Amino acid sequence: MTENNDEAVLDAVKMRDSPVEYVTNASSSQLKKYQSIYVGGYSFLDLLKYEIITTLFSSMGGALGFAMRKYFYRSLFNQTGRGMIVGPGITVRCPKNISLGDDVVFDGDVALDAKGNKSLIEIGDSVYLGKHTIVSCSSARINLADNISIGPNCYIRASRGDVSLGSDITIGPNSVIISGNPGHKRLDIPMMKQEGPALGITIEDDVWMGVGVRIVDGVRVGKGSVIGAGAVVLDEIPDYSIAVGIPAKAIGTRLTQTSKVSSG
Repeated sequence: MTENNDEAVLDAVKMRDSPVEYVTNASSSQLKKYQSIYVGGYSFLDLLKYEIITTLFSSMGGALGFAMRKYFYRSLFNQTGRGMIVGPGITVRCPKNISLGDDVVFDGDVALDAKGNKSLIEIGDSVYLGKHTIVSCSSARINLADNISIGPNCYIRASRGDVSLGSDITIGPNSVIISGNPGHKRLDIPMMKQEGPALGITIEDDVWMGVGVRIVDGVRVGKGSVIGAGAVVLDEIPDYSIAVGIPAKAIGTRLTQTSKVSSG
């Protein structure tokens, strides 16, 4: 197979959501599959740079490790601002699809995965990603604005539907935000090969989410809202709501609290 044909096959593979189909496609070599999933391109120089930096510096401990990652990982990403801090054990896939603002902090063992056709991860200024947090997209975009704190063990996933987070947001540990839905109407093919609706997720500015919140596709969380611990958000949450439960329901509004404080 010629190089052009090989790249055409991989471009088609990159449009699929299932990671199984990335690695089981028989039409391209193991190296090409690896480049498509991890490096995000077919340049030998890009591959060489990716391998050297991730092998030597990803898990390097101590202050030297932080200094080396700050210096060398800048060249992997599409764009980086000032003051980046990268903890040990970071996993980065298709880094040229990832852009970072100023003062972005990745704690240990964070994963950033931007593989897939049209995938893009954009992270604004003063964003903190806690330990073991995963930000992953597949043929979709994830946009994190400014002043966002994401606790440890969180999972943000954009599968065909975009995920957009505004500014001044706090997300508690073990929370999950996933766009896209599996298809399940057909019985002649497995559900993992069916595509359901992908409406995306929007979380507006100044939202506080407690521990273990779940937000599914098609949801908008309104500005200034509070989402209680363990809530499962299936429908839109109006601005300045206080929402709890499974499914999450608004049980109050911060507007009332504000009026009481102002009048008091």
